[in-house]
Amino acid sequence: MPVHIDEMSSEVTVFEGELPLSAAQLDKLVRVVMSRIAEKSRSEESRRAATELRRQSTAPFEVGT
Repeated sequence: MPVHIDEMSSEVTVFEGELPLSAAQLDKLVRVVMSRIAEKSRSEESRRAATELRRQSTAPFEVGT
């Protein structure tokens, strides 16, 4: 799955020996992060669509004479 990140910064601490998280925990963490990124993207797209100016063509109202 391709991931595009515009800007990212992180702080890394190196531990001697084994990783403090299991492979399953790391997989779950990656899924949560990917889900949050997708959620933020959907939210931004929704906000953008809600504030977008649109041109709409409709039939004029007819006034009875």
